Amino acid sequence: MIGVGVPYIGRADHRATVAAAFAEPGHIVVICGEAGVGKSSLVAAERPGAVTEVIEGACLQLAGQPLPLAALEMIFDARGGWPDAPDVAEQSAEERLRAIRRWADALAPAGSASATTLVIDDLQWADETTCDFLVYLACTARRRGLSLVLTLRDDENPHVGRVQEAVAELTRLPGATCMELQRLDREETRQLVAALTGNETVDADAWYEQTQGHPYLLGELVKDPGSRRVTDMLLARVRTLGPDASVLVRAAAVFGLWVSDEHLYRASDLAPERYGAAVREAVHAGVLVVQGADYAFRHSLMCEAVLAQLLPFERRDLHGKAARALAQDRADDVVTAAAVSVHWEAAGASGQAAEWSLRAARATRRLNAYAESWAHYRRTLEFGPGGDGDLELALEAAGVARLAGDPTAAVALLERALEDRGIPATERASALERLGCFLWEAGQTSRSQAAYAEAASALGPEVTACHAQVWGAQARAAFIMAEFDDAVRYAERSVAAARDKGTTAVLADALTTRGAAATFRGDASGLDVLREGVRLARDVDDRAVLCRSYANLVIAYEYSGMPAEACAAALEGLRILPEYGLELAVGSALACNATNMLRRRGQYRRCEEVLAELLDGRVVQGQGLHLHLERAELRLALGDTAGARASLAAADPLRDVDEPTVIAAIGTVTAALLAQEDDRAGCHRVVVQALERLAHTQDKAFRTELLVIGLRNEADRRGPVPGRTDAAAESRLAELAAELDRVAPATDEDMGHAADHRTARNELARARGEATAEEWAAAVDLWRAADRPLEEAYCLFRQAECHVAEKRRDRASAAASSARGIAERLGAAPLLGEIDALLGRSRLSPAPTPRTPAEDRPYGLTEREREVLELLGTGATNRQIARSLFISERTVGVHVSRVLHKLQVSNRGQAAALAARVTR
Repeated sequence: MIGVGVPYIGRADHRATVAAAFAEPGHIVVICGEAGVGKSSLVAAERPGAVTEVIEGACLQLAGQPLPLAALEMIFDARGGWPDAPDVAEQSAEERLRAIRRWADALAPAGSASATTLVIDDLQWADETTCDFLVYLACTARRRGLSLVLTLRDDENPHVGRVQEAVAELTRLPGATCMELQRLDREETRQLVAALTGNETVDADAWYEQTQGHPYLLGELVKDPGSRRVTDMLLARVRTLGPDASVLVRAAAVFGLWVSDEHLYRASDLAPERYGAAVREAVHAGVLVVQGADYAFRHSLMCEAVLAQLLPFERRDLHGKAARALAQDRADDVVTAAAVSVHWEAAGASGQAAEWSLRAARATRRLNAYAESWAHYRRTLEFGPGGDGDLELALEAAGVARLAGDPTAAVALLERALEDRGIPATERASALERLGCFLWEAGQTSRSQAAYAEAASALGPEVTACHAQVWGAQARAAFIMAEFDDAVRYAERSVAAARDKGTTAVLADALTTRGAAATFRGDASGLDVLREGVRLARDVDDRAVLCRSYANLVIAYEYSGMPAEACAAALEGLRILPEYGLELAVGSALACNATNMLRRRGQYRRCEEVLAELLDGRVVQGQGLHLHLERAELRLALGDTAGARASLAAADPLRDVDEPTVIAAIGTVTAALLAQEDDRAGCHRVVVQALERLAHTQDKAFRTELLVIGLRNEADRRGPVPGRTDAAAESRLAELAAELDRVAPATDEDMGHAADHRTARNELARARGEATAEEWAAAVDLWRAADRPLEEAYCLFRQAECHVAEKRRDRASAAASSARGIAERLGAAPLLGEIDALLGRSRLSPAPTPRTPAEDRPYGLTEREREVLELLGTGATNRQIARSLFISERTVGVHVSRVLHKLQVSNRGQAAALAARVTR
C-alpha cells in the first residue's frame, strides 16, 4: 500500500493541509491522483505527527469486484466491533438512516473530549453505504471533533456512481480541500533519485524520461536500474524470490492488497517452517510489508502486476484455496462472507458462491446497507438453483431491492416467483400486496391496482392481518387516484380488520386514508378520523406512516378552510424531515405538501430556504421530484421564468405518471409558465390535455386550478378591452365554461376551491368583457379568508382595473394600493409589474401606502380579521357581521375561527373582551 522507505519530496502545501487534519478536528481532505503518485505516502509522511486519535480503513476490491463495507469493517474492528443494533423485525429506509447515525455516534460521539482523524484509503472502491456514512460524518465533523482524510485513485472509474457524487458533496462542505497530486517535475525527480541513491550527481533527465516523474516507479527503478518496461519495474522484486516465496506471493495477490497471517498460511499449503522462511524472504525483498498481524503488498501496482501474470487454471486453484481458508472463520462477518463468495465464483463453484452470497446479503441487510445487500441477493439469484423456497427468497430480495431504490427490479423478481401456481392462497395474497406496493413505487399505478385487486380476491373468508394490509393498500391506491368513494370503502374494511387482527401501523395508515378521503368528500368528521391516525402514527416504529399522516393532515386542513392549522401542521411536519429525509417516498410527499403550504401563505423566503435545503446538492428521485414542481411554482410567482423552466425540466421523469396530483401539478406549472412566456396557444393546449387526463377522477379542485389558468390565458389573449372574437376563440371559451360548470363546488367548505371557482368565473367574464369590481371583490374576500395573499393581490388588481374602467378612481387607487403592498411584500415581480403598469396608464397614485404586514399587527391579525374582531366586540352575530362586511356567513365563520386561534381564546366572549384593546 504505502511506499515503504521512499522519502517524500516537495509538496509542502499538500503536507501542511494533511498535517492540519491530524492536528485538529473539522478538516475534510480528499487526496486525488493516479496509482503510485504518492497519495498514501503523503498521509504516511504526516501520520507520525498526529495529535488526534487516528483510525484507518481501506476500501478493497477482490477479483475486480469491490468488497462492500470493507472500510467500515476495519474502522469498527478498531472500535471493538460493529455497534449493537436494535432488534427490528422489518427493515426500512429510516432504519438505514438511524444505523448511519448510530455508527457515527459509536465512532466519534458529538461533544467528545478527544479529537479523531479518520483515514480511508482507495475511496474509488467504496460502496453506497460507505459513501453515505462518510458524507454524514463530514457534515457533522466539527461537532464530533472529527477530521477526515480520504485518498482516491482518479485513474480508475469507480464501480459505484455514488462515489463521484460523494466526492462532490464532500468537497463542497466548509473546511473541505480536494488536492490533485501530479507527478514530480524534473527537479523533484532529481531530488528523489538523489535521496534514494545517495548520489547528488545523477542524470535526472534519464530517470525522468523513463518514469515521467512517477514516484513509485522511480523507487522501483532504483531497485532495478536495468528495467526498461513498467512491468519489469513492478515485478523486479518478485522475480528475485525462490519457489516457496513465489507461491506465497501469488496466493497473497489473490487475497487482494492485504491478507492475514492465518489465512495466508492456510492457503499456501506450506509446512510451518517452509511458510515462515517464504514469508521472511518476501518481506526482506520488499514485496510484502508487515502490518500488525497482516501482510500487505508494498503497493497496489505490484499486487496487480502479480495477478496479471497468473494463468487461468492458477487463478481458479488459488481462489479455491482462498475460499476454503476464509470459510473456516465466522460466517456472520460481512466482508468475509462477501469475499468467500467472490473467491468461489472465481474458482468456478457457483453453488458455494450462491450460499455465501446469501450469507453476505442477510448480513448486510441486518446492517441496513440495502444497496450492498441487494447486490449480494442478485448474485445469489444468479448462482443459486430454484427450489421450494423461491417465493420466500424472492420476497426477501425484492424488499431489499425496493429499499435500495430499485422497485422495478423488485417487481420483476416477484412476478417471476408468482408464476408458480402452487403457492398457497394466503402467501399469494401477501406477495401480491407487496407486488402492488412495488409497482406503485415503480410508477405503474394501473398494474399496481390490478395486483391489489388480485390479492384481495385471493384472501380467505376468515379475516386476518393480511386482510387489513391488502384492504389498506387498496384504500391508499384509490385515494391517490382521487377515487374517494372507493378509498373510504376499502379503508373502513381495513380499519375494522386492523383493530381486530392487524398492527398499529396498519391501523394508523388506514385511519389516515379513511380520514383524508372522507374530508375530500365533504364529510366534516373525516378530520377527527385523520387526527386519530396521526396520534397512532406517532407511536409506531415505521416513520413512513407518520410522514404520510402529516402529509395528508396538511392538505385536509387546507381543504377544510383551516389555513392556519394547515400551515402549523406543515411546519411541524418539516421538523420530522431532517431526521428521516427524502429517502422515504412519503417523506418527499410531506415535504411537497409542507412547502406548498408555505408558498400559498406567501412565506416565499422560508419556502425557498426549505427547498434549497432539500434539493441543492442532492439527486432526488421518485416522489422527491415533486419538489422541483414546487420550486417552479415559487419561481414563477417571483418572475424567474428561466429558473422555473429549469425546475420543470428537472421534474420531467414525472410526465408519464398517471396520478391525478402529478398530472395537475405538471399541467398547472407548465401552463402558467407558457402563459408568462406569452405562448397562448401552448398554454391552452396544456390545460386541455391535463383536463382530459383528469376527467375520470372525483377531484374537482385540480381541474378548477387549471381552468383559472386557462380562462386567464384567454382573457389576456383578448386584451384589456375585448373586441369582436373569432369562432375559434368562442369555441375555446365555451369548452372551458362548460368544464367550469362541471366542477362547481357543492359547498364553500373548501375555501380554496370556492375561491378558485369564483376567480375562474371572473376570468371568464373578463374574457367576455363583462367583469365587475363587485365580483372581483367577492373573490378577494374568499382568498383573504383562505390566507392566500398572492391570489388576493391579483384579484385586488383586477378589482382596481374594473374601478378604473368605471371611473371610480378613489376605489381604484385603494384596491391598487392594497394589491401593490401585498405584491411588494411577497416579491411577486410579475404581478407588481402589472399593477405598476395599471397605475401608470391610469395616472393613479404611483406610491400608495402598503398594508401593514400581518406580523406587525397585534396577534398577527389580518385587516379583515381585525374588522371581524371589532364587530365581535359589539356582540354581533355571524349573520350581522356578514351583512356589515358584505361577505358570506361561512366566510365569517372561518374568520372567527382564525381570530380565536390567534388570540388563543376558546370562545367569542373572551375574544370580545380583548377586542377593545386589540382594535383601538
